[in-house]
Amino acid sequence: MRPFSISMIVLTLATAGCKKATELVAPPTPRAISGSCDLSIAPASGPAPTPPLVRQTDSGTCDLSPLGRVAFAGTLEVNPVAGTQVGERTLTAANGDVLRMTSAGTSALSAPGIVSFVATITFAGGTGQFANATGQARAEGLANMMTSKTAMQMVGTITYSPR
Repeated sequence: MRPFSISMIVLTLATAGCKKATELVAPPTPRAISGSCDLSIAPASGPAPTPPLVRQTDSGTCDLSPLGRVAFAGTLEVNPVAGTQVGERTLTAANGDVLRMTSAGTSALSAPGIVSFVATITFAGGTGQFANATGQARAEGLANMMTSKTAMQMVGTITYSPR
């Protein structure tokens, strides 16, 4: 080999380690998200929405793969006449990172005091590892209006930068 070629190889190898740490991190890839949530329903505070809308707050916990156990909180506006619902929700990881979500779907009385629902959840950023989170999930479940409890299943895809 010629001396020039060897010096170019050495220079290339020497400068390869000079990249910034952020350049060496692989971009986030979509991953499956699934699991269940157990929630409590309470009337929302603040001014009441225009009838027939009903505003409620939901809080509880979810066990979601790959996030683990997370706190769930949010508000939901339900139109029982049209059978629709829209909401803003958050998931808070054990380290305090927050994942923001919006939801839109349908709901219907399936038995006395029992409301079944299906919604599309859209992941919309947050804090920490969820700062640029994107993706969607399907949520479905039952809300028992007599006990103020909701059981929900979630399945979808999320893209974020896990720590």
